[in-house]
Amino acid sequence: MMIQKVLREHRAVVILLIAFVFLFLFLLGVPNFSIYDEVVYVPVAYNMMGLKPEPLKPMVLGRPIVIASNFNLTRYYPNQTLGQDFNVEQPPLAKAIMGIFVRTFSPNVVSYFWARVPSVIMSVIALVSIYGIGLILLKDKRYALLAMAFLNFDTLFWTMSRAALLDIYTLAFMMLGILLYLKNHKYASTVFFALSILCKYVGVFGLIAVVLYDFTRQSKKRALVENFFHVSLCGPLVFLSYTILIQFFGVSHNPITNILLYVTWAKKMDWTLTLVQGASPVSQPWGWLFNQTPVKYAWVFDPGTGLPLITVVGQMNPAIIFMAIPVLFYSGYEMVKSKTSANTLPLIWFLSAWMPYLVLSLLGQEQFIHHFLLGVPAVCLAIVYWLRSQSKAFVIGYVMFTFVAWLWMYPYPLLWLFITGASPYPLCPLDFFFGC
Repeated sequence: MMIQKVLREHRAVVILLIAFVFLFLFLLGVPNFSIYDEVVYVPVAYNMMGLKPEPLKPMVLGRPIVIASNFNLTRYYPNQTLGQDFNVEQPPLAKAIMGIFVRTFSPNVVSYFWARVPSVIMSVIALVSIYGIGLILLKDKRYALLAMAFLNFDTLFWTMSRAALLDIYTLAFMMLGILLYLKNHKYASTVFFALSILCKYVGVFGLIAVVLYDFTRQSKKRALVENFFHVSLCGPLVFLSYTILIQFFGVSHNPITNILLYVTWAKKMDWTLTLVQGASPVSQPWGWLFNQTPVKYAWVFDPGTGLPLITVVGQMNPAIIFMAIPVLFYSGYEMVKSKTSANTLPLIWFLSAWMPYLVLSLLGQEQFIHHFLLGVPAVCLAIVYWLRSQSKAFVIGYVMFTFVAWLWMYPYPLLWLFITGASPYPLCPLDFFFGC
């Protein structure tokens, strides 16, 4: 009865979520080859499950294509011990979830569809979370619904939600942690912050955000006591869970040794990545807000027409990214003026997800636009907070502009080619970073 009541009260959300899930699942298996870091994570997920499946032949329009990149599905398999998470760059939780899906539904042949399905589930968790956060901060179903729609129609969130990448796992658990924290379920929120960190270390940004937010809404002494307990609980929980996970998947079963493998990897890594070295375009944190450099995830052209058959690019919806600075300044002004949670939390959330990357950039490490994913919901919430003071006609116009911008940047602009197989031309080899 309780579930039925909730569904009735939030019917519009349910309808929108069903539509969004359909869009996520539509052609989820296209392309049936690696998108960006899937070239690492999908093989790792299979390997963690003790599987060594047959590689799936890359195809477009029902025809095989040649991958003209030195990345391929089997790159990380040789000399790797089955059952291990040899990708020591990140913790194992998200890869283990991905592995459970591919083991269950496609253990013998590599399936990018099933590797991506958990990402769709995580995107739904993120969308439900921002709706719940919006209800608490904005106290209006319409605006909460608008925040959810803006997040969905941001193209960076959209692309990450349809790819077997770790960022969407981190974001989903982090947002659920923030939602539970706002609902005063602090113990439960700590669990989800821990899960976020176990997917990617940057999941700690969510915990930092709520800790800083606590200092703005109550006395510093009380906030210090409460957050000391909050943080001290999350740390051991992460370490204990990490220890358990590496008993199943770790290169070493000793957590300290396994963590030191990451330190060794990081020291060997050349962080000065450039296009000359063959890496994808770098985009520093200040560029995320002024002049984002898109990351080309996968790109296939029809050589006969020059039109893109597949376009998967990591970049934000211009209707959202170019409003980030104005609305965040507006939130800052309103925070000083009124100190309400509706403007305070989005600003602190944004700074918690953005400032660490700025520091890393100043220390010489190159960054990429997809690192900003954890800050996108904060921008969406700040935009909606600002829209509350605008006319109805302006709000409708802005929403339409956001949707049209998403439609224009949709990852597969010529879907009918996939559906009908209409292209009469042979396909050229695919280069993941530089096109054909």
